[in-house]
Amino acid sequence: MSGTQRSEAVADGVIRVPLASSTLPPFTHTNAYLLASDGVGLVVDPGAAGDEALAALGAGLAALDVRAPKGIVLTHTHRDHVAGVDTLLGRWPDLRVWAPAGELARCDERWRAVGLRHGRRLTLGSAALTLVGTPGHSLDHLALWWPERRLLVAGDLVAGEGSIWVGLPDGDVTRYLESLERAAALDPATVAPAHGPVRRDGATVLASARAHRLEREANLLAALREGPASLPWLRARLYPEVPAAVHDFVDRTLLAHLLKLMRERRVAHVGEGPDGPYSLA
Repeated sequence: MSGTQRSEAVADGVIRVPLASSTLPPFTHTNAYLLASDGVGLVVDPGAAGDEALAALGAGLAALDVRAPKGIVLTHTHRDHVAGVDTLLGRWPDLRVWAPAGELARCDERWRAVGLRHGRRLTLGSAALTLVGTPGHSLDHLALWWPERRLLVAGDLVAGEGSIWVGLPDGDVTRYLESLERAAALDPATVAPAHGPVRRDGATVLASARAHRLEREANLLAALREGPASLPWLRARLYPEVPAAVHDFVDRTLLAHLLKLMRERRVAHVGEGPDGPYSLA
């Protein structure tokens, strides 16, 4: 097991517990985070079910002197972030489940999930955590900000290594860029992502994610300067080594970027279907 797949203390009262999950490559694990203060604890993004995941989370809670967590916070409702909710409710039936208000319809009714919005505060013993609206990867994504720790539990806003997928139908590149700016304004020292290692260079990882997204946009515009192009042509031009198995994910990423550019009237859709063609406006 590599170092990134072992539980680790992130800060005082914060433990990262990587759980093997059904997530998108190149990642194989989803980081659950345990947050605790004065013996009161929360589980963020339990992305795996079963006894092994429960044991790992239980060991982390015990290390934080938490006998039973107060609740579960979901940064969003993609399967690799919620798969362990039922397991935890089976162990602690009275757990409160919090999820982004805009994604409550995607939660199992049995969870009795309560909606959270940007700016809402959750108390954790003597500490207070603030929910930060960070949509873009998903419809109503949230991050958790612990100001005393200068710690942002980022979910899928960024990855510890590589990049986060932003694609249709949920992905929105405009909102994603706005979310990165909102997070950067907090000036986090530590960013704790759902995939990959914890980053101790908060400003750098957020700026890099923004630069990466804008570079993809620039490459797309450069390709369109050659003339109207179909979606398959753009995929082949910009992602020549991507295997056929992930063409759908690539196409949905490209469509998310194209939609942003069409809203800005920099690109026009000159075809009848999603394959285009597309041209500079």
